[in-house]
Amino acid sequence: MGKITIIAKNIYENASGTIRNDAANIINQTNKRFIQNSDTGINYLDHQDRQPPTDIRITKVEGPFDGNDKLVDKIELGKSYSFKATPTRKPTITEIALLKWAIKLNEKQKEIIGGVASLNKLKDGRITIAFKINHDFEKARIYAFYQKPDDTVSVELSLRKINFPMLILQGTRRKGKRAIRDANGNILSTNETSLDMLYGDYSEDEIGFSKLYNELYTEEYNKLIKKGNPVESSHFRAKYLAENRMRNVREFCKKDNSKLFEIFKDKMWIYASGDIKVVVRDMVDKIRSNSGGEYSNKILTKAVINHENSINFISKVKEVINEYLTENKSIENLEIIDESNGKLFQSLKDKNVKSPIFDDNTSGLRIAINDVWTYQIYITRYKVNGNHFEMGLEYIYYDHFGLDFPDIHKYDQDIFYAWFVLQHFRNYKPFITKIDIVGELKGIL
Repeated sequence: MGKITIIAKNIYENASGTIRNDAANIINQTNKRFIQNSDTGINYLDHQDRQPPTDIRITKVEGPFDGNDKLVDKIELGKSYSFKATPTRKPTITEIALLKWAIKLNEKQKEIIGGVASLNKLKDGRITIAFKINHDFEKARIYAFYQKPDDTVSVELSLRKINFPMLILQGTRRKGKRAIRDANGNILSTNETSLDMLYGDYSEDEIGFSKLYNELYTEEYNKLIKKGNPVESSHFRAKYLAENRMRNVREFCKKDNSKLFEIFKDKMWIYASGDIKVVVRDMVDKIRSNSGGEYSNKILTKAVINHENSINFISKVKEVINEYLTENKSIENLEIIDESNGKLFQSLKDKNVKSPIFDDNTSGLRIAINDVWTYQIYITRYKVNGNHFEMGLEYIYYDHFGLDFPDIHKYDQDIFYAWFVLQHFRNYKPFITKIDIVGELKGIL
């Protein structure tokens, strides 16, 4: 562009829009009046560098600090942290509000964090602010500035990586382990193998029969005494029932394994219904293979997913997770790293939520599972976007497909005698049924 020279007695420039004079030099000369009118103001300095609103500068940025004002080395997405900027002098109230903050994620352009002027506070000579970072990153840097962000006056952030799946909830009992009750009636898990997971623990002779008789008698006698029955009548009742059960056990011990499995499998068909009829026969075949371990079946899993008790249990689990995140805004402290039940367990207990039970006669699940021995719940993924979160959840139910001696007291039926003899006298291994359910949860922090 060149040079514009305007020479006149009177110069009028009136515009409701824009008048542009572009030149390296603009000279306006008049002997009378020079009038410029504009509805929106006149700017003569577009070609000059913008002058800073203040001479104050930031010399140091510190952070992140947690809610207890403790400097932390890693942050978690969606959780609020504070940062502190040290100025060259004490700022005025206006200058406190003028301080800008910016963030740079993964070597991208620096972005000014908007809407924070009112959040800037002066404390101990430093301007502080607290905010959340909701976007995942590999590298990040926070800046505080008046003119422009500078890497030498910033702080680098590291993200706390959470390993998934993360165990957040588990029942009181443990898979495959015996459970007892303390003096207050609370269930406690032990390191001993659960009675219904033992196998080959009775010899098929008088020693084994005597051992089982004593256990059956003691179990029934203690139960009767606890109910307030007289000692003498409790003794005769327990003796009668133990002898009755033992006669049946002895008779079934006379049968070969093929006959016992025939009874076991055929009677299973009677106790199940619908598609579960196929499942329970498959479960008997698993016992016959003597492989032990764990067992899963898609048909069985589908039936459990659709069962009202499972639906209600999962709904309550989601409810307590939502409540926790509403209050704590973070999953950081949910992970179970010991043998505890997890921070959410008490919330379930307060809502009277227990392990799912499938003891109805309509679903066909009673003989296959009955009640869940224990459960574990995992977060498999977690993402925060603004104030919204999304997580993957995995619910695992475990049950023991095996019998213990109290079962033949409760269930005086051929199927249970055949099953008990195969497991405890003939050394066939029980197994653990595993139901694996996946889902997701979305909500607002």
